[in-house]
Amino acid sequence: MELSRRTLLALTGAMAVSGPSARTTTRAALFRGVGQPLSVETIQLDPPRPTEVHVRMVAVGLCHTDLHVLRGERQVGMQPMVMGHEGAGVVEAVGAAVRDIETGDHVALTWLPACGVCRWCRAGAHHRCAESSRIARGPQLDGTYRRRDAAGRDVGSFCLVGAFAERTVVDQASVVVVDKSIPFEVAALASCGVPAGVGAVTNAARVRSGDSVVVIGVGGDGMNAVQGARLAGAKVIIAVDLHAWKLDAARTFGATHTIQAGAGVDLPARVRELTEGVGADHAFVCVDPAATLLDASRATTVGGTVVMTGLTPESVATTPVPPIELLRGQKTVIGSVYGSASQRTGIPEVLRLYRQGSLKLGELVSRRYRLDEINQGYADLAAGRNLRGVLQLG
Repeated sequence: MELSRRTLLALTGAMAVSGPSARTTTRAALFRGVGQPLSVETIQLDPPRPTEVHVRMVAVGLCHTDLHVLRGERQVGMQPMVMGHEGAGVVEAVGAAVRDIETGDHVALTWLPACGVCRWCRAGAHHRCAESSRIARGPQLDGTYRRRDAAGRDVGSFCLVGAFAERTVVDQASVVVVDKSIPFEVAALASCGVPAGVGAVTNAARVRSGDSVVVIGVGGDGMNAVQGARLAGAKVIIAVDLHAWKLDAARTFGATHTIQAGAGVDLPARVRELTEGVGADHAFVCVDPAATLLDASRATTVGGTVVMTGLTPESVATTPVPPIELLRGQKTVIGSVYGSASQRTGIPEVLRLYRQGSLKLGELVSRRYRLDEINQGYADLAAGRNLRGVLQLG
């Protein structure tokens, strides 16, 4: 009989912890309400349970997903909640049931767990893990809490990670061990935005040598879609963004052409001009799909593929693309999560490409911030000042 993950956690609940096991305190950035700045506070952190890992955080990327929460565009299950999900650090303690993770290991944290027992994980499709529906609720995978604020209230962890903290406790399902030679900020970016962009090209769209590509929004995901298209051998790589400086940067990452978006710009027409009048083979929507999906679809050729990596606010309930256009254009629209591949293999793969010099990852970092500067970091993100801001914690 197959045991559920929750049953497994319960059965191992009395096992010991390897490493420091006392309750401790840590500083963390808490979400306490829509429209409010993140609150940097000292909270209590319990030791890891048997399948969990205590991690000292070193670097965390500032991703747009958290901004959706701060703006009320994505709902979470509770407040307060420690935000942050694109992180890397050092293991300081492990539960007795943890496998293949040891104290001292350098790790990247994954914003989707890989439970290992659901039908998707058993098939190697960890990016479709059945536990993914729980990432915004707040509790740990076993339904309990490891964090409390100064008033003694339970504190949740966003994406089962809660990375905007000096220390965190996560289930082993959210941990990937990385080589100690990898810089922490590179490992952090490899845990979210890099495989999302590169994998959208290589796995979701399966771009081939000689294809033409348009990438809408060249921030955290989009710049990596540009890199993925270059690696795939795309002949035409068109970067689209509101900000001229990002377009200049996109050329250094592999874009062959750029289009500055804005009022009065006919994006599909501009793309056709750059693709012999027929449109791109593939379009990647890496920002605001509600506003850009229709142009992306119309910018692709007959039989073209549109891949969405960017989130929409939960209030957006319909697609702007008329079904008749999809039918007549014989087009495919795909949603891609974690680059449409297992995070267990996707993270090591992008780090392998980084080590051999095929991917620029350190160059993605525009600014670095201390924990007390996190709200400035998100203001910079919202204003389009960063490709990726990184929170430095250690």
